[in-house]
Amino acid sequence: MSKRIVTGARLLLLCMAFLGLGTGCATTQETSTMQQSLSMLYDRVYNLERRVQSSEGQGQRSADLYSRIEELQMKVGGLNGRIEELQYRMDQMGKAQSISSSQPASEAGASPPAASVSSPLGALPPTVPPPSASPRPSAPEAKVTLPEPEDPERAQFDKATQLFTQGKHDNARKEYGTFLSKYPKSDKTETALFNIAESHYAEKQYQAAIESYQKVLDRYPNGSRVPQALLKQGSAFQQIGDSTAAHILFERLVDRYPNSSQAQEAQKKLKQLR
Repeated sequence: MSKRIVTGARLLLLCMAFLGLGTGCATTQETSTMQQSLSMLYDRVYNLERRVQSSEGQGQRSADLYSRIEELQMKVGGLNGRIEELQYRMDQMGKAQSISSSQPASEAGASPPAASVSSPLGALPPTVPPPSASPRPSAPEAKVTLPEPEDPERAQFDKATQLFTQGKHDNARKEYGTFLSKYPKSDKTETALFNIAESHYAEKQYQAAIESYQKVLDRYPNGSRVPQALLKQGSAFQQIGDSTAAHILFERLVDRYPNSSQAQEAQKKLKQLR
């Protein structure tokens, strides 16, 4: 119908054009009016053609869409049928497994081979048994580092010194004696001799203390314990009433070690003896 409208409009325009040519005696005003009318008709025809083309395009698209919808509906129907088929097979497999699991092991015997099931995505991959757990390598045995044996010389000296500081003077003297007999050349010998003398002095055994201090002075005349030994030996003489010997020892201490703290103490004692 749209094509007929366009064709009729075109014929009308042609007829009017022929009429214009046939009437050569038409006035200029009439010619201008006819041209305006022709222009308006051209515009209407152009608009009609666009509307016709637009309606034809929409009709074509509607037809294509409808065809596409029918095609999709057919595919959906096929998929539904495939799903029902798979559901039926799954139900059959479940029944078979429940029957086999209910049979006793003695009656079942060897397990039947697993039924092959077709999959819409292709054949299912075979079941791969898990790898057997390999034994873990045993951890290397931890090396037990035994403590190095303690220095016996040091241990003997520390044992005697501990007894001395605890006031166990008799036991301390015995341990120091053992130490001196085992390690006579030890660098701790001077201290061991001095502590023996100190233990006697602490127990007011002044004569034994005087003899022990003298061992320090004889063996180590320039040792670090000499100032202390001179002071304590003079004090021991003072305690037993021998002020002359005490005076000599205190003066010797002041002369040899004037800047020592023991010399200052000796000067105080010298004042007491005067």
